[in-house]
Amino acid sequence: MYTKTKLFNYVWLALFVISTFLLSGCSGKRGSGGEGLVGCAAESAAAFVEEPSMELVLDRLNTAAAAADIAHTCFNEVPIAAESTWPKDLKTIRKEDIKAIITVLASDGAYQAHGGVVSPIKAHIAIAQNVLYELPPDLYSPVGSCYEDGEETIINGVYYKIILPHGKKKLRIIKKEHPSLEEIKSAVKQYAANIVKSGKCINKNSILKRKGVLKKQTGSNVYQGLMAALFDILPNGQDIRAAYDEYNEVNQKVMALNDEISGLNKDKTRLKNKKKPVGKLKTLEAVEEALKEKKAQLKQLKEELKEKSNILSAELDKISEHKGEITDPEALKVLENVAEACGAVKNFLLEAGCLTTIAIAKAPRSLIALPSELQQLANPSQSGNTSLMGGLMSSLTGGGSGVGQAIQMAYMPLRLARLRYNAGNLVDNIKLIGSVISNDVSLLTTIHSEISELLDIETAKEAPEEGGKNKKE
Repeated sequence: MYTKTKLFNYVWLALFVISTFLLSGCSGKRGSGGEGLVGCAAESAAAFVEEPSMELVLDRLNTAAAAADIAHTCFNEVPIAAESTWPKDLKTIRKEDIKAIITVLASDGAYQAHGGVVSPIKAHIAIAQNVLYELPPDLYSPVGSCYEDGEETIINGVYYKIILPHGKKKLRIIKKEHPSLEEIKSAVKQYAANIVKSGKCINKNSILKRKGVLKKQTGSNVYQGLMAALFDILPNGQDIRAAYDEYNEVNQKVMALNDEISGLNKDKTRLKNKKKPVGKLKTLEAVEEALKEKKAQLKQLKEELKEKSNILSAELDKISEHKGEITDPEALKVLENVAEACGAVKNFLLEAGCLTTIAIAKAPRSLIALPSELQQLANPSQSGNTSLMGGLMSSLTGGGSGVGQAIQMAYMPLRLARLRYNAGNLVDNIKLIGSVISNDVSLLTTIHSEISELLDIETAKEAPEEGGKNKKE
């Protein structure tokens, strides 16, 4: 048993090293990106000794998916201008910020599985979501599901109530970092019921749960996403636009096909368990045939995506050739913000790569231990972490051990719902996250490096004393 355990640990440690090497772009001309692995040492050390837990596997994959979502959203949607502060806010997350949000995250019952220790990477990504979003994406929810008017939910340990717009009334999002026990119970009850629904959007003003609501940005010239800024400002911007549009079109198809495959896999499981499928196909044979066809299509699309990515990278590699051609101060400041944002988001993705690797390694034993884990959740008094988390909950709420125990119990339906709904998505989620991370890290690294060279950002950092001409005002 000892030999098998040691062998298992060495295998997943090797996987971590290999994936870190690949994701950081060490094989190319760009930098290693090691700065993005700040929380990996602590996460890896915790994973090395922890008991198998599917809840932890899913939590890590959910965090990795959140990082991938941040990258994709920054590329295409997050408004950016010369006056934008969010790139700097993402880059300069302090240890004090991490410690503060860990207190909030630890109030979510899901973190009992960690024995009361919150992942620093999870905290890092949660802060990034709070910088960018009024309402962060809920990546535990079903694809295509929407919030109903007045619906309550809990994301990253924070309580939200969504009041949809009606007539002249605007969207309202009520947020509480330290919700009451009754608010937790109410939100958990709705969440646990809604997570298993197919999730149709009835109201035309509905908000997609997996999309969330971005914060509004102001400025004299606001661009919708990092790529839009590059298209407009750079001399070769239109060539980059053409290459990116082709790349993004294929990338969207890959993500949509992954969603379809995920849905088919769920229906396959339902049919095997003699339950009614959600999709149009009603027999196990039809679902399996569709899965075979979709997976073949996905393989072809991924090959096409690699080709489009190479074409886009070739265009991005030309950015630094235009040094000195851009003289407008506002345009230069926007490009500086773009470079800063790319550096920060790349680091999030590298941390996500760490989480994904650990999740892959821990998944087999966690799946075997899942029945026992579900039984422990259904009977929390049997869990070895209960007393520890009870004390933590008590310190967070300012109440006695009874308050902490009550919060633990209030979260149980949510934890069970997450486990039951998301365990079936494990393989598909790993594939999707891995694809997004590897592609986007490469793009972010190239853009950051090229714009830094274009603007002499490294020179400005290394030699600010020389006449002060490179100093920021």
